[in-house]
Amino acid sequence: MPLRRWILPLVAAFAFGQEAAPFPEVASSPWKPAWELTFRGDQVRNPLDAEDSFKRAGLQLRLRWTWEREGFRFVAGTRSAIGSDGNSFNSPRWDQQPSNGTQLDVAQGEAAWASPGAFATLNLGLQENGLLVSQALWDRDLRFLGAGGLAGLRGTGGFPLEAGLRGAVGRVRNILGGNMDLVAGQLVLKLDTGPWSWNAHAGRWNLAWDAGEERRFHLPGHDPTQRQSLSLDVAGAGARWHGSIPFETRWFGSRNRENRETSEEVQASVGSRERIYWPQLSYTWQRLSSTGTLYPVNGDEWWFYRTTQGHRIDVSVPLPGQWLASLIYMKQRGYGEDYQVTRTMLVLVKKF
Repeated sequence: MPLRRWILPLVAAFAFGQEAAPFPEVASSPWKPAWELTFRGDQVRNPLDAEDSFKRAGLQLRLRWTWEREGFRFVAGTRSAIGSDGNSFNSPRWDQQPSNGTQLDVAQGEAAWASPGAFATLNLGLQENGLLVSQALWDRDLRFLGAGGLAGLRGTGGFPLEAGLRGAVGRVRNILGGNMDLVAGQLVLKLDTGPWSWNAHAGRWNLAWDAGEERRFHLPGHDPTQRQSLSLDVAGAGARWHGSIPFETRWFGSRNRENRETSEEVQASVGSRERIYWPQLSYTWQRLSSTGTLYPVNGDEWWFYRTTQGHRIDVSVPLPGQWLASLIYMKQRGYGEDYQVTRTMLVLVKKF
């Protein structure tokens, strides 16, 4: 499937330094471990359907090892989880990850190249999606087996501009199994102007999957036993002020290429997640049409995955010891419905 718009820039430059030592240095291991522990408790209230109302709690541990040498990096990691609800509830509760068990999280090789004015990266294997995206389109917990990468140009001589392409192609891993294939690309521009930074992106996302008894996600008006396919044009823009109290705003929009249905998400945040005891307040408004979003793979922290609109408020506080505490409240209303579903979450994250 050809892509007319491919993706983005957002590249990291690495600086290395050494201090003189009185004795010869011992070569350090190229393997670098990392850990992340997450506790989550959530409560959903549906006033018209008691079966959709529930409370649960869960603990998740991600382990990751990185090996680097001369422009090449290999990353491997696992995800382990234990929760108060069994895995049998994952499907009706729209979860993108199992509540209990251990699974491979990432296993990818990465080759990178950079010069003063250009850069390129290629990833192969089981990996995260590196495209600029909102929860209305993609759940960050999902992984795909395939290829991803970016390439582009960046400004030199004091002109802080980056322009490039980013793409992803592969098979998406999900709890319902089956064949789900992603092909996506973006063009991204980034500009820094002193206290402000700006970015914009546009691209195309294509998702195809086999419907079946275990897969609820079939297109309205289509045969659920046939292979389903969505093709979306996607765009977004954002701005951030790097002041004493940082402020950021972002917009994402998508449109179904076949029937022109649209979906969008608007975000705004004040504060920082990097200063200890400095809170960050975030607000998100989301509107999802029936086919104007990739509803089989969008974020599962929102209760409904299509034909709905809602609001979300996040309050996050960084704590000593690399802890982050977040309280989240959201309210959603389905199209044509006279009731609202609310969801409250408490999330604690510890990084090692």
